Amino acid sequence: MEKRLQAMMGVVLGATLFGFLGICTRYFHNDCGLTSMDTVAIRLTFASMFLLVILGIFARSKLKISKKDLPYLLVFGVFKIMSDVTFFYAQANIYLGLATLLQMTAPYYVMLISLILFRERLSRKKICAVALGSIGAIMVTGVLFGDFKAEIMGMLSALISGLFFGMFLVGSRVCYERGLHPAASLFYTMLIADLIAMPFIGHGDVIQAVSDPQGMIMALGLGVMMTLVPFFLYAWSTQFIEPSLASMISVLEVVTATTVGFFVFGEGITLINVFGMTLVILSVVVMNIKLRSDYVKKYGKYNHPKFGLLRPSSK
Repeated sequence: MEKRLQAMMGVVLGATLFGFLGICTRYFHNDCGLTSMDTVAIRLTFASMFLLVILGIFARSKLKISKKDLPYLLVFGVFKIMSDVTFFYAQANIYLGLATLLQMTAPYYVMLISLILFRERLSRKKICAVALGSIGAIMVTGVLFGDFKAEIMGMLSALISGLFFGMFLVGSRVCYERGLHPAASLFYTMLIADLIAMPFIGHGDVIQAVSDPQGMIMALGLGVMMTLVPFFLYAWSTQFIEPSLASMISVLEVVTATTVGFFVFGEGITLINVFGMTLVILSVVVMNIKLRSDYVKKYGKYNHPKFGLLRPSSK
């Protein structure tokens, strides 16, 4: 029970740290004038560097990969960079809570993939989850109440980020099933994504942004405290609690992002917004419970062969 409680607190801390991403992304976007791709490059560079040092010291053997794995890592690296670029663009242009909320639509995409590729039945619970999420999103935007302030491209970017993030999670599971250690898979995925980003960034602007003390603190926060630490906490925690429970707890990221937006950036929030967020969070919870139930019935506790919504390796 003690490990289970610690694991739940680990997910709480990880979700909370993810919720602070907007502070760093907006610093580099608003104060330094960097693009979303520039900010992504900073995140990936610092995260991959620190992870390389950690693996080099404690698990050097895990860095070995097969050439046959490179195409998979390349594809999933593209998913990773597209997820980050679209999400950071959304955070720079719409409310932080709304950006985070819309990115959490990954379970919907998993459902659509299941319907198309595996011809899974569209159950009442799935329809209910989609309906709740749609109504909640409309309430959050305020479009029905004459308070539509969000930028269309920002919202679309957040939704697209959810799609790519879902595919990145699927890729993580595929890499694990191919025998790659989760930490090594994460390292190579981030490294490849970073290399892809390099030709598209303003190198001089990025170097200048991270060269002063405040910029370096923000870069370390973005790459280590708000990337590596949460990923580690999630991976460790799901050894001791169910992924569905972890998914439910992780919706605290929306609460944190909304709180940061309110107190740090003065973003307004109404009771309608709160109610809308509650509906979206509830829909995500319903979706995760349904997916989890279906997978356990069909494949066993942690053995689904296609999707990455299951427990990471405890090795």
